[in-house]
Amino acid sequence: MAHDAGAFRLEVGLFPIHHMTLASETCYQDGALSIDRVALLAALAEPRVMANLEIHLVHPGEACRIVHVLDTVAPMVKVQGRSTVYPGFFGTTMPAGDGRNHLLRGAAIIVCATFPDPTSGALSPAEATIDMSGPAAPYCACSDTANLVLVCHPAPGVTNADFDAALHRAKLKAAVYLAGATAALTPPVVETYELHPVDPALPRVVYVDQLHQQGLMAQTFLYGKHTQGLEPTIIHPNEMLDGALVNGNYRAPGRAATYAHTNNFMVRELYRRHGHDVNFLGVVIGRGWQDSQRLKERQGWMMARLARLLGAQVAIISADVGGTGGNNTIDFMQTIKACEQMGLQTVAVMQESGNPDGSDPTVVDFVPEASALVSVGGIGWHTPAAPAVERVIGGTTVQPSIAEDPRDASGPLAVECWYGAIWKRAELGLSAVDA
Repeated sequence: MAHDAGAFRLEVGLFPIHHMTLASETCYQDGALSIDRVALLAALAEPRVMANLEIHLVHPGEACRIVHVLDTVAPMVKVQGRSTVYPGFFGTTMPAGDGRNHLLRGAAIIVCATFPDPTSGALSPAEATIDMSGPAAPYCACSDTANLVLVCHPAPGVTNADFDAALHRAKLKAAVYLAGATAALTPPVVETYELHPVDPALPRVVYVDQLHQQGLMAQTFLYGKHTQGLEPTIIHPNEMLDGALVNGNYRAPGRAATYAHTNNFMVRELYRRHGHDVNFLGVVIGRGWQDSQRLKERQGWMMARLARLLGAQVAIISADVGGTGGNNTIDFMQTIKACEQMGLQTVAVMQESGNPDGSDPTVVDFVPEASALVSVGGIGWHTPAAPAVERVIGGTTVQPSIAEDPRDASGPLAVECWYGAIWKRAELGLSAVDA
């Protein structure tokens, strides 16, 4: 039977991961994943760009700290369908979002590296750290998953741009390789994602996602291409679940991640409620960090226009899966303003700014139309300090901020924001309460 090239029906076969180990063969059985280290290294090797690639395994509860974290990725593979997972980086660039994926639930791939050339200013990578146990662990993304950590070292003379491109290839190849161990197996659980027709009386809801895009080391990829110059566009939520959005933003510890895009909690919650109390119409994406006030206003109107063309009555807005920064917040507020003025009831999920003591404003910009804001915590809010750890992966020192000197990575550590903390807090539904 001919394949329906326009279909967006995605099945996700879930294989639970409780433990991973290095072995002589890559295979999956009853929640355990054995990984052939030699075969994996051979699949990822790019000696012209990466001089060395370390592979480490770490599990929740270990007294272990992971430093110099750049990104995290969900291990998954396309076993049936027209496209591939993480389309655009390899395989076809046909629209993703259909067929069947196999996903290793409870596992993640973490990429750690230090770039070869010095950086400065807004496009510099920020230190990002994960504690796998202790008081800080609940505030760290991927502290509750079994993790394969890739520590990548650049080859002599390689540029930051070439090294960054190789990091993306390595993490995504690793994701497909690990999940590929289940390709011939029957998943114990299958989830189906499809925007089937529902009661037309239900509120029509669209999800609006503002992506971070400034340049090298502060960007988001759509189908393998950075989103500089991207005009607001409509995508099917299944395209997100298939990995059409890949993170390349290392600016802040609480930043988004590829893992967070493919497991977007907004999309999953709207899917869960589709047909019950909402009619989920789709996703509108656009680029944050516009270059002038006029472009920021234009961006907002373009985002709102697409939401209305979808027939939405309600817009739920976030930026990079929960996070917004200073310049980004202005774009964010312009989108809220435009959506409200075009007749959409608008709810925005965002992080706050300001000092932990509350002496600074909690948002750097505000419009009167922003009457329904959901906070997922503040950039400057200190999370629990962490004790010394027995094991460190990714480096020997950490530099929590540019104002501090490097320190021993294994020692006690207090930081303003652990890796992925913003979207982790949003996903957990944590909230602030007056003491």
